[in-house]
Amino acid sequence: AAPRCCPEERQLAGSASSGVEFSSHWLVLSQSQGRHRRRMGKMLDGLGLGGPRRRLSPMLMVKCLVFVSMVALWVLIGLVRRIQLPGESRAAAHLGAPVNDVGDLKCLPLGDPLDSLESNHETPESLEDPRCQLYQPPSKLVHVIMNMVVGAPNQGRCANFKDACATIAPYDEALRQFGGDWPPFGYTMIGKQRLEQFRASIHEVDRNGIGGCIIETGVWRGGAMIMAAAVTSESNFGRRNLYLYDAFDSIPGYGPSKSFLENTEDEVKGYFKLFGMLDHNVKFVKGMFKDTVPEWQKGTPIAVLRVDANFYDSYADVLYTMYEDVSVGGIVIFDDVYSHPAVMKCWTDFKRDQNLKEDLVRIDKLSAWFRKIEDVKVDQSKRLPPQDANKSQ
Repeated sequence: AAPRCCPEERQLAGSASSGVEFSSHWLVLSQSQGRHRRRMGKMLDGLGLGGPRRRLSPMLMVKCLVFVSMVALWVLIGLVRRIQLPGESRAAAHLGAPVNDVGDLKCLPLGDPLDSLESNHETPESLEDPRCQLYQPPSKLVHVIMNMVVGAPNQGRCANFKDACATIAPYDEALRQFGGDWPPFGYTMIGKQRLEQFRASIHEVDRNGIGGCIIETGVWRGGAMIMAAAVTSESNFGRRNLYLYDAFDSIPGYGPSKSFLENTEDEVKGYFKLFGMLDHNVKFVKGMFKDTVPEWQKGTPIAVLRVDANFYDSYADVLYTMYEDVSVGGIVIFDDVYSHPAVMKCWTDFKRDQNLKEDLVRIDKLSAWFRKIEDVKVDQSKRLPPQDANKSQ
């Protein structure tokens, strides 16, 4: 009988056996890799890339790495574009989607829910309702910009409108929602609901393929158009030209709040730079409307026209010069039509004299919008002589 070995000897014997087995596998693997290297060498020779040592030149290796990196980047971009953002419908992620591709989007609410008249606050239930403008979630960038331009809650609000915001009062969400206060450090006074409606208007003309630029007459610090620039920068429709009409100076009527209300063109350009939105498509037009608006290049399509002008004459300047160029399906917004009787009179006169079929749709207590439904040739003979702002001083 063979002598029994100790555990240490059995362990050594096992290790030796494993070593023989490992060496056998390594030999087979080395032979296989050798065959692959020879095949690769023949392939490189066929491509003219081989050589005595079967090695690529450093320059060619760099070119190969660059090519592979570009392919990888292209694949990554394709994957990112296919990712569905959480909580967003397809129409929200692709702003150029056709009008019937709206997913589960809902209509924007109309009016001020705090208004005692029920007819002044409701939400259209049907997408076929001509008053319906679709709400779609903003991108993270646009969401941040919208919150910043209306003014942050921790910055409070101007206590009154007569001391150039020298006194700060606690923030009031109801006032900020509907543009009922002045934000000390904000960039627009129109409030959250009007800003949301402005954004919805841009999305609508994008979805419906309505061509043309975006105009705001009366911009203060430019916050609403900064938001518009952000929205158009993300749109599949492409970046539209944005026109900002303003005096960019002090005008009569500012009174003791002049230092708070007036802004220079350079200051507003600086605010655009602050948000990274100053680009070649942003156009500034400085001066009184009676001087600058008539210089508008007739025949240039307008997709969204937002008017914040306070006076009969200023609205007349805009409507008699620009309305013809608003595309059918385009959006017209009056910021202060319910707060300034002269503005409402200008609209009712213009609508009557030009035989327009469009009706105002309330946004909140102060403002309204409508969608242009047919082309018109504006009859300039119907224009009244200066009523207020354009009268000789």
